Amino acid sequence: MLKSYTPDVPLSAYNTFHIGGDASFLLEAHTKEELQRGIEEAHEAHMPLLVLGGGSNVLISDDGINACVIINKVKGTTFSHEGETVYATVSSGEMLDDFVADCVAKGYWGLENLSHIPGTVGATPIQNVGAYGVEVSSYITSVNAINTHTGVEKVFTTKECGFEYRNSYFKTIVGKQWVIVSVTFALSTVARPQVGYADLAKRFEGIAAPVLSDIRNAVIDIRSKKFPNWQEVGTAGSFFKNPVIATDHFNRLKNQYPDLPGYVVNDEYMKVPLGWVLDKICNLKGVTHGYVGSYSEQALVLVAAAGARASDVNDFARMISETVFLKTQIMIEHEVTHL
Repeated sequence: MLKSYTPDVPLSAYNTFHIGGDASFLLEAHTKEELQRGIEEAHEAHMPLLVLGGGSNVLISDDGINACVIINKVKGTTFSHEGETVYATVSSGEMLDDFVADCVAKGYWGLENLSHIPGTVGATPIQNVGAYGVEVSSYITSVNAINTHTGVEKVFTTKECGFEYRNSYFKTIVGKQWVIVSVTFALSTVARPQVGYADLAKRFEGIAAPVLSDIRNAVIDIRSKKFPNWQEVGTAGSFFKNPVIATDHFNRLKNQYPDLPGYVVNDEYMKVPLGWVLDKICNLKGVTHGYVGSYSEQALVLVAAAGARASDVNDFARMISETVFLKTQIMIEHEVTHL
């Protein structure tokens, strides 16, 4: 019944942590038709289904995944123009950075601050991917998806996607029933540089009109210094979310740590850069325990050496969470999805 799948395939080769046990069954889908067939076969076999893209934001259990796993490699991008707006409909298996590079080369503004982020386009609405002051939800106009229970195909509006900070409808129990097929973005041919984020503001200080390629190159340079090469080092990038805390909580911490940065969310809440807390308050940057550690250039990033297991990563992450709470009374959340 699962004739398209291969049984007992190690998943360590399909995620950037290079960790994880076997998938009960695995299929690499290179076309929309293969993706649909894989979904149908899993449904007919009454097997749970998991679709992975670049595996850049997951930690897979040492026990593996008792499910049909589809590796989404569906490619294809189309562009259409309406005045100054460019609509790009991108297959979910396209690599995000390849798409961003193409937009920059074509002179389309909007996503350049998301350069050099690993993973596929299909993951961007699930996670509401963001960096350097830009989130994809600001540019997504619709998401096309297939329901794994019914086979129905649906176009979700931006409102229906339920975007929040690093969250969306597709992370809910019901939303996980949908497999994203393509994403449509609204970009612009008009120059709209977004360089207000601290690292970029410093880089472009005194430059009135930075060009697209300069912004992309600056982001790549900044990220390369803060994040390890995921092709060489086991990592999922930022392992934790930046916490949002009550303003009075922030003020108490600010009195204790005067240099603590904070960003206003609204009258009641502030966002705190967790990397600063881990480095300056908890002294955890570059700390290692066994095979796992925090990256020497960015404490928010966990790295795993060859031989590391998911349990090692979880133990290290637990130590970090406990240390942060002990010193700041902040409860931090994982950004990485555990499978």
